[in-house]
Amino acid sequence: MKIRILVALAAMLAAVLGVQGTAQAEPGHGDSIRYASAKGCVKKGGNIVPCGTWRLVTHHGRVVLLKDAQLRALNEKGDPVTDSTAPVAVSGNGQKIAYFRKDGRLAVRALDGKVRLLPKDTLPRKTAQYDVTLQLSDDGAVLAVTAGRTKLFDTASSTRLGQLPKGRYFLGFSGDGEKVLTSTDAADSVMELGVYDLSGRLLHNGTPPQLVANNGPYALHADGKTIAVLVANRKVALYDLESDQVTGDQRIKLPKDSTAHKLDWTGDDQVTLHVSEEFEGAPTRMTVLQHDVTSGATTVRDKYKLLKDTFVFAACGG
Repeated sequence: MKIRILVALAAMLAAVLGVQGTAQAEPGHGDSIRYASAKGCVKKGGNIVPCGTWRLVTHHGRVVLLKDAQLRALNEKGDPVTDSTAPVAVSGNGQKIAYFRKDGRLAVRALDGKVRLLPKDTLPRKTAQYDVTLQLSDDGAVLAVTAGRTKLFDTASSTRLGQLPKGRYFLGFSGDGEKVLTSTDAADSVMELGVYDLSGRLLHNGTPPQLVANNGPYALHADGKTIAVLVANRKVALYDLESDQVTGDQRIKLPKDSTAHKLDWTGDDQVTLHVSEEFEGAPTRMTVLQHDVTSGATTVRDKYKLLKDTFVFAACGG
């Protein structure tokens, strides 16, 4: 029954967007989105610029064209920018993607093809698309839209849930998707971390030690107070925002010359990292690691090469 459902789901997606290619699926996944990729084309003079259509690469190896999405970012006057892409975001479970449609509206598309448009007044007037950041919760239920301030939306209904205060920088969702982690620079450039619920109500706030403040990326536990941080690409430390104490410290081995893009809580004692290896300044291979913060054990969940002509990409989260 599950296989039939997944096949039907993939067929629906293909009918809506158009599909090319097939490959083996990663164990434990249905046909979900692995990452989004924008193609790079060489211009006269040798410059590489984004071109074509946003492509969604699935765990089954399909390349899905997101035909209604804006590829090149529009500036505040509505003109396309040659060397910048409009933002996209993929949920951690690979079931939803957020993007700008070609008519300028923000949209969230589900794997079954259903599309929800965000309200027309989501962004301030004359906002350049390259100044907008999108991020979906791991389950795709909530979308954070940052353009100066951050607004939070229910992706099933497109209703706004809340807004973060001015000066609060959105860092990510909690493991359960019901809270958000933020930062701000206080007096003397000291970092402050704050946890808010989806309505924009402050739950916890504090000033972390240098071990936390000077590293990253960060991830907020479902408990709303425990923060995981990658320290110098060598260990994962745990910081309790409520007690202001570092409560854990486990070494982790990342691939050589890799860059960590995302850190997410994907279990009570597990964080997941997406790290890229680069060649001549361009990401070429992604490795997804699962790390047990109690035992220190690390396993590889997934490993894949990006499409060779990728100009920029957006990987799924947790």
